[in-house]
Amino acid sequence: MRKVKKILVFNVGSSSIKYSLFRNSDLIDSENYERLETKEDYQKAVVEIFRKNDEKDIDLIIHRVVHGGDLKKPSRINKEIKKKIKFFSELAPLHNPRELMVIEFCERYKKPQYAVFDTAFFSDIPEIAKIYSIPKTITKKYGIRRYGFHGSSHEFVSKNLKGKTIICHLGSGSSISAVLNGKPADTSMGFTPLEGVIMGTRSGTIDPGIIFFLKKRGYNPEELLTKESGLKGIAGFNDFRNILANMKRNKDCKLAYDMLVYSVAKIIGSYLAALNGLDNLVFTAKIGESVPKLREDICNHFGFLEVKIDKEKNRNNSELISSKDSKVKVWVKKTNEEKMAVEEVLKII
Repeated sequence: MRKVKKILVFNVGSSSIKYSLFRNSDLIDSENYERLETKEDYQKAVVEIFRKNDEKDIDLIIHRVVHGGDLKKPSRINKEIKKKIKFFSELAPLHNPRELMVIEFCERYKKPQYAVFDTAFFSDIPEIAKIYSIPKTITKKYGIRRYGFHGSSHEFVSKNLKGKTIICHLGSGSSISAVLNGKPADTSMGFTPLEGVIMGTRSGTIDPGIIFFLKKRGYNPEELLTKESGLKGIAGFNDFRNILANMKRNKDCKLAYDMLVYSVAKIIGSYLAALNGLDNLVFTAKIGESVPKLREDICNHFGFLEVKIDKEKNRNNSELISSKDSKVKVWVKKTNEEKMAVEEVLKII
């Protein structure tokens, strides 16, 4: 590993940029730029970030890229890597195009740039979990398989956990994974980040026949299922804080909340079978780390496993929230996708 000065990490969202500044693997500074709508908004944010952090001191730049397809390891960004990011933009339309845009903005600063891919951690899940039951000629031709997402987060929080682990990454986008001794066995997101549990604006798993039905009636299923569904489609809000604040007086908010709890519990239940048991249940990401009620309501589905929550520890967002007599350890672990990205890149430079 060569000695570096400072590493700038970009985590680009559909309307935001989060940057983190590291000295080697030690975090120095972090900030969010939100409500970015236009190309100019993103460019101004990038310019401000470099101005604030004295560009001459920055040794390299790392970008979290949502969809990397078959790319398993961090990659130095060049024309070929940019082509791949662009190719997979169709499968991650809320993220990849904006990530590529920020990469190209950063090129003016003449720093080495690396991409770390959200899909990498799940690249070696077993074939029975990876392959879709459509003609193999089509899956091979177009690379259709379960890729999984939030890989850096799932990998980060699964470190040091032995045995059978289920991780619930719950945020505006949510995914659940089954991990056995640190190796991924399955994950709820699939070919795209649309599959799995109900999310802020994404539908999660639905009957594919609904897509055919809507298309015949003139709807744009991609727009509808990606930007207008999930919690927003049920309750009119995609911000989970609004759902919680209005649950008692708004039946649609209560329904959206209950459906989220049920969809998470249902996938956890399927992974109990996949792992043939459970040692650790982990909650992470913005909602998973900060909403005790949601954690408790999800865990209440697993009384038959003798999953027991210590209410005070849960209320305080302690790291270990299960009671002493719980048969399963229940954790609240702070994810750090940026730190994970830095650690992965430092291994290869």
